[in-house]
Amino acid sequence: MKYITLLRKIENRKISIVFLVFVVAMFSTIAHAQDYRTIDAYMDDFGKNEMFVKKALIDYSVTIIESQMNTRSKVTSDKIVNKLANINQIMKTTNKGFENNTLLRDSFIRMNEKTIESLKNGSLILNDYDYQSTLSFAEINANMAQKEKNMQSYYDEMKNFDKNKRAFGSQYNVGFKSTGTKNVLEYNAYQNLLFYKMNVIDQKLSALIDAKDKAGFAKCFAVIDALHDEIIAKTNQYKGVFKDNSMNDANVKYANFIQSQKEILSPLFNDFADESAKLAVLKKSSQQTPAAVAAYNEQVRAYNAKKNAFYAVFDRIKATKKNMYDNWYVVNSKFLQHNGEFENIHEKYTLPNSNVATR
Repeated sequence: MKYITLLRKIENRKISIVFLVFVVAMFSTIAHAQDYRTIDAYMDDFGKNEMFVKKALIDYSVTIIESQMNTRSKVTSDKIVNKLANINQIMKTTNKGFENNTLLRDSFIRMNEKTIESLKNGSLILNDYDYQSTLSFAEINANMAQKEKNMQSYYDEMKNFDKNKRAFGSQYNVGFKSTGTKNVLEYNAYQNLLFYKMNVIDQKLSALIDAKDKAGFAKCFAVIDALHDEIIAKTNQYKGVFKDNSMNDANVKYANFIQSQKEILSPLFNDFADESAKLAVLKKSSQQTPAAVAAYNEQVRAYNAKKNAFYAVFDRIKATKKNMYDNWYVVNSKFLQHNGEFENIHEKYTLPNSNVATR
């Protein structure tokens, strides 16, 4: 199963979506050396821990909303890395598996190691808007592509663990119940990635506006147009995954709004940037004649008028964007609440007619 949760830390209009496996610290029973007489006993302990971890995982996920971030997000990634490393060491030295078959244990350890790797290299930590906004568009695109690749690799390891669990069970004629449900956290992670991408580029846009960079401003909206197309395409693919399409709808709505800024802001920004450029030229002039001073003062007035006209609209857009941004997190939380409740898997962990011999 997938031992992963999403830690979102929002500070000053930043999203932090951190893929953590902090709940494996609760995986206590299997970490102790025991000799099991039957595979049922071994899997009984395993089932209890898996149920507990999954329940804690989803409960943690649905409570991560902005109003609770300061109290629920104190654990740093470094502490998680250390805890996972310690758990892996304990399992390697004390967990003997069943009849020295350590397939299940080893797969779990590899999953933890993948988490450690991902947290150390930052590939699963999406809280770097300020940093990303300082990069070129090529660098931003490369970084986002790498994050998506690493995310896929991470979830592949989760799936590999599930595959090995079933392979382990088949060696002892143990079948597993299948709920037939989708992995809500993986789905949620990819929806979060779409939201992250759009916010990265929007943060870049804000940086270019501050720099009064007309060429960069135009290039940024070309990137936003391409990203908008990507989001529409991917959300269309996601529509059949869950009956609840609230996350899809929220991402489409947000992407449409970010793209719509182009038509509204472009003429105002270009006028503002042009007046700024003219003023910069006059500031460099050494002439102090009455005519030169009058021309400078006139340009200051023209600059201020264009600046005020632009920011009057831009500030309204930012206020609307902030409301949509906050609402996105409400939708995110409700989606997890409505779709992420796990049944008591221990009661139905193995098929009732498994042919298991006492050993």
